Amino acid sequence: MRQITAALVSLLAAAWMTAAMAADAPRDEAVLTCRIQGQDREVSVSITGTRATYRYGSSLQKPELMLSSPLADLDYRRKNGPGDTIDEIVTFTNGDTAYRVAAGFRNGAAPDPTALQRFGLLTVSRAGKTLAALSCRPDSIRRVHDRLLAGMREIGRERSSDGESFPNYEIQYPAPADQSPPCKADFNVDTCWSRGVGAARGGDLRGALGHYDMSCDAHLDDLGCYEAGKLYLQNRQLRDYAKAQARFARVCDGSDPGRGPYACKYLGWMNLTATGVSRNLDQAWSKLARACFLHNDAEMIDPEGCHFFAKTVFAVRDAKPSRYPKADLLAYVALSQACTDDARTVCDEALALYKTGIGQHAPWTKSCDALVRAQGTFASCKDMARPRADYDSAMATRRKLKVMFLAALDDPT
Repeated sequence: MRQITAALVSLLAAAWMTAAMAADAPRDEAVLTCRIQGQDREVSVSITGTRATYRYGSSLQKPELMLSSPLADLDYRRKNGPGDTIDEIVTFTNGDTAYRVAAGFRNGAAPDPTALQRFGLLTVSRAGKTLAALSCRPDSIRRVHDRLLAGMREIGRERSSDGESFPNYEIQYPAPADQSPPCKADFNVDTCWSRGVGAARGGDLRGALGHYDMSCDAHLDDLGCYEAGKLYLQNRQLRDYAKAQARFARVCDGSDPGRGPYACKYLGWMNLTATGVSRNLDQAWSKLARACFLHNDAEMIDPEGCHFFAKTVFAVRDAKPSRYPKADLLAYVALSQACTDDARTVCDEALALYKTGIGQHAPWTKSCDALVRAQGTFASCKDMARPRADYDSAMATRRKLKVMFLAALDDPT
C-alpha cells in the first residue's frame, strides 16, 4: 500500500511539474498568417519568447517546413507603404535556400484607388535565383504589424538587417475612438493623434479617422485636424468634402509652419478645381498664395501649392484679362518658388515660361528684370528659377522670392 501511495505521489508531482513547465513556456504568438493563392497551403510567422518561427504547409496537418531564428539575428527589413502603413519583410534560411515573407499594403486599383489593399508574398530562392513567388490570398491575411519590431526592441536590438535604425514610436493597437479615453497632451503631440497613427499604420483608416477627429475636437494641437482633412478629402469610402474643408481651414488659419501651407494648398485646390465646393478663383488665389508665400515667416512652403497658384493666376487672367496683365510674371515667381524644393520639373517649367517670354519680347520679362534691380534680390530675372542645392541657399532664395512676389503685386507697370 505504501508503495502504491508513493508511486501516486510521484505521479502527481511529475504531472504538477509538467503543468508548471507548460505554464512557464513561452506562448507562440502569431505575427502573420495567410493562405497561398490557389493552394491548400498556409504560411505563417510567429514569435515564441525571443525566437521567430516560420511555418509552411497545410493548416490541418503538421507543417511541411518549420524554420526558427533568434530575434537578435532575424533578417528583418522595413519600408514605407501607402499613407502611414509599414511593409515588413522577414527572411528565414535553410542551407542555401531562403524563404522571404513580405506583407503590408498597396494602393488600390480601379474602381477605388484610394482603398488600401493588403498583400502578402512568399518568395523562395536558392543561391540568389528565384524558385517560386507565391502570393497570399488578400482576404486570408492576418497580420499584427510592428509586433516583430516590438520583440526585437525588447531584447535591445536597434537596427534592421539593412542597417536602418529602428523607429522609437510607441506601438499601439487602439480600441475604437468611442471606447478610448479622452485626449491628453503628450509632449508636442496628443494621445488621440498618436492612437490615430497607430491605427493607420495597420491599415485601419476608418479607425484612424475616429481618433484624428477626437484629436481635432480636443483643440490641443492641429495634427489630428490635418490628418482627418486628408482622409475626408482623399479616401473615397470616408469622403466628406464639408468636413475636409473645415479641418483644413483650421490648420491653414493656424500657426503650424509645417502643415499650414499644405492645408492651405488643399483648400486652394478645392476652390480651383471645384472639388466639393463651387469654383472660386478669388478663394483659390488667397489660399494658394498663402501655401506658396505667405503662411509663415519660417519660409516653409508647399511647392505643389506654388504650382497650383501659377495655374490659378492664368485662370484669373483668362476670366478677366484686364485684371492681371502681369499673370506670367506672378506665375514665374511662383514656379521659381516651387523650384527651391529641388523639383526639377517645375524648375524646367519656370525656365520654359521665361524663355517663351523672352522669345516673344513679352513686357513682363522687362518688368521682372526691373524689379530684380530695384529690390536687389537676384543677379537677373532668369536667375530666380535656378535650382538651389543646399538648404540654407534654398531658404535665402525663398525669402527673396517672397519679396519679388509682393513687389510684383504692387508694381503699377
